[in-house]
Amino acid sequence: MMIPEISIIILCYKADYYSEKYLMKVLSVLKKNEIFDYEIILVGNYVPNSNDNTPNIVNSLSETHKSVYALTEPKPKHGWLGWDVRKAIEKSRGKFIALIDGDGQMPADDLAVCFINSKEKEADITMTYRIKRGDGLYRRTLSYSYNLFVRLLFPTFRIKDLNSKPKIIKRTLIDDLKLSSNGWTIDAEIMLQALKRKVSISEIPTCFLGQPGGRKSFVGYKAIIEFVIFIIKQRVFGIK
Repeated sequence: MMIPEISIIILCYKADYYSEKYLMKVLSVLKKNEIFDYEIILVGNYVPNSNDNTPNIVNSLSETHKSVYALTEPKPKHGWLGWDVRKAIEKSRGKFIALIDGDGQMPADDLAVCFINSKEKEADITMTYRIKRGDGLYRRTLSYSYNLFVRLLFPTFRIKDLNSKPKIIKRTLIDDLKLSSNGWTIDAEIMLQALKRKVSISEIPTCFLGQPGGRKSFVGYKAIIEFVIFIIKQRVFGIK
């Protein structure tokens, strides 16, 4: 099979019917920007014995749309965001990897903007940073605290918004990273390892739309503790 120019990984955990809505937006953006050499991986991994209908939806979408594939595996006990990302990267084939959430939090247009920027500037990573946010005070405060905490422990870290998406990453870089995170620290792990390698990173401003339809955030106190412990370990024991 021919290697696509870009693999777009859309993280659809419990996104349900938003998965289809967002896929339609992504396909429209790709067509509008004349990006035709792609594959899309809809990640609908699920917790066994849950009532999550997302796997059925993304499987159906993969059967309906060309170059759209579904990844629907049962999650292990500690398999969350990081596990989903790593599994999807293993499945992907593109020369660039795009990571984005599938519930509509981020504008689909950002995929094209970041991808075009990646090629024009030959950046190893192109990503967004959120200048306007449609979510609540809790999420805004959490995001600010995350970024501040990383800067305090890593003073040379100058990324504005480490958890923002999409992230467009060159295959040559992603293959060199030693990713092991299973949880909510995957973005931090990618960015810290990338910066250690002194790669070129381009940041583009965006407007964060927030959780659609009043959906609750999956980021609870356990994710916060996980993040803090991870960053401290990276500082004490060193980045891979």
